[in-house]
Amino acid sequence: MTSHTSHTGHAYHELSDFWKQSLEAGLKEDGWPWDWTARGSMREETLKAKLVAKADGIWAGAALESALERVSGAPIVRKMLRDGARVVPGTVISEWEGPTRWILALERPALNLAAFASGIATHTAKLVRMAHGAGLKHPPRICSTRKTLPGYRDLSIYGVITGGGHPHRVSLSGGVLIKENHIAAAGSIASAVGGVRRLAPHGLGIEVEVRDLRELEQALACVVEGVLLDNFTPEQVGQALELIESESKLPVTVEVSGGIHEDNLKGYLQEGVHVISVGSLTHTVKSLDMSLLAVGT
Repeated sequence: MTSHTSHTGHAYHELSDFWKQSLEAGLKEDGWPWDWTARGSMREETLKAKLVAKADGIWAGAALESALERVSGAPIVRKMLRDGARVVPGTVISEWEGPTRWILALERPALNLAAFASGIATHTAKLVRMAHGAGLKHPPRICSTRKTLPGYRDLSIYGVITGGGHPHRVSLSGGVLIKENHIAAAGSIASAVGGVRRLAPHGLGIEVEVRDLRELEQALACVVEGVLLDNFTPEQVGQALELIESESKLPVTVEVSGGIHEDNLKGYLQEGVHVISVGSLTHTVKSLDMSLLAVGT
């Protein structure tokens, strides 16, 4: 069998438990032992099959190899593309060989997982290319958000990383982001920042979400490490960058978020914007189209 790594390093090995558990959950959901179609149509005990791309995209499912190794009775993987590989219609991504019943049973759970992660990687890669092609000296990071299905965050983040993007916070403990509801609960931006600064670990910078220039001024007065410009227009982002340049006492990480997508991203690609967060990377996923095709023995 082959083993591959990409710029995502060994992360897919660390996700092997998730893939294995998800494959087994898919088998259980499908009630695979009583698949009358497979049981009635099988004439060969073993089968060869190939996983073939049906669309342009980025592959992010190499963890299938190590996961299948750990599922009892599963087919052997004879070939597997590395994660991050570009595919086009007709690209053979993977080749399997093993018991016919297991290949037929695992087809759908395996493809659902791989197509989901690869769809995220494909969308992310497109936005990353746009950001790096804008002619900026310091292109912004394209980041996902916490808008992920419970239980699928690690897989979603892996897809984003494979596409060249970055996660925002892996969890609530992974960073401090004071949002409008925190401010409402505290009574003011200054009160929220002060409370968090007294409590949070010293290694975490404080970022504040602001909705207008007035709130931006208040956040800068608290000498925070980052600001999130929420639902600003491109013109308002330009005004905010000027204000930050003139008012900030320390370097400030500038993030923009809220309704940003492929069609309006260009306007937000401005020098001085460090992070662009895009919720649709993980909450509106178009799976990468692919098929598992039997090729006989």
